[in-house]
Amino acid sequence: MPVTGKLQGELFTECAGWIWEQLQEDGYQLQGELVELILETERELAVHTRPLDDIARLLEDEFRVRGIKAEPFGIEAPLIRAVLEWEEDFLGFAGISRAES
Repeated sequence: MPVTGKLQGELFTECAGWIWEQLQEDGYQLQGELVELILETERELAVHTRPLDDIARLLEDEFRVRGIKAEPFGIEAPLIRAVLEWEEDFLGFAGISRAES
């Protein structure tokens, strides 16, 4: 998949790491790779410009279809939504719109 948005390379890695840190502070226990998977998959499916609730449901379904699981907690829409909300904040700080990301 060609990457054409502004959120790539070192900025993508910084974004994913920052989101992971925020989630840790919020009490979520998950691997940083899961955050990256969520960000990558929303762009792979070209759904990153849709409303956050829609993206969360679409990704939850996509991960289920692909057989991707997380233990001990699943990859469910509320967790995905939390990642997306922190992504929104990061994009705002970076001056990047979702459409450009």
